[in-house]
Amino acid sequence: MGNGSNKKFTDHIGFHMLLAAIGGLMDAYSYVDRGNVFATGQTGNFVLAAIRFLTKDYKGMGQACVPIGAFWLGVFLARHIYYKIYKEKHTHWISGILFLEIVVLFLVGFVPNTLPHLFANTAVSFAAAVQFCTFRNFGGNASYAPVFCTGNMRSCAEMYYEGFVRKDKECRIRAYHYTGILSAFFVGALMGGGLSLWFGEKAIWLACVLLTVSWITVDIEKKGQKADHNSHR
Repeated sequence: MGNGSNKKFTDHIGFHMLLAAIGGLMDAYSYVDRGNVFATGQTGNFVLAAIRFLTKDYKGMGQACVPIGAFWLGVFLARHIYYKIYKEKHTHWISGILFLEIVVLFLVGFVPNTLPHLFANTAVSFAAAVQFCTFRNFGGNASYAPVFCTGNMRSCAEMYYEGFVRKDKECRIRAYHYTGILSAFFVGALMGGGLSLWFGEKAIWLACVLLTVSWITVDIEKKGQKADHNSHR
């Protein structure tokens, strides 16, 4: 499931900064406009489920478990799409996943706030899951998460230590890259929060716009790979 030996658009740090911005936007959107929850990460939902179980709030426990299930389903489906639909063709897979995200989040924008927030947040959790499962590395082999910050912060701190204390030039460059990803997540959260205050449930459509840019980038890469393949026949 590697990205191949040639340098590709999807290896570039800018591509993954864009994905991180989308992750921050989704999280801010779910918090500001959809009931003050963080839909992309599931740690809080596990804690809520446990607390609500202890307080015998079984309905609330079930509501906390729904986005957990949606996240699990998103990861499961992303893997199934990779193996069964795209037959392990990596670039085609990520193109399909991005398109799926666009459709899901576009539909979320039509879910009114008069309905329980659970519906929209479950869809956002699903979209975050497929993105998290699909995009795991930048620059070929540096792991990261496009929808969370904690692991990226750990890797960033480690790379700064290795780069500046142990004088590893490659780690120093990766530290800068992780800083870019964390900064992009923050900017995405700013945009998501601000637009949610102004446009309400429709604010998620900015994520669709950014995902479309990502999808077009992957499509260009896919066509380039096809051209290269045909030229070597």
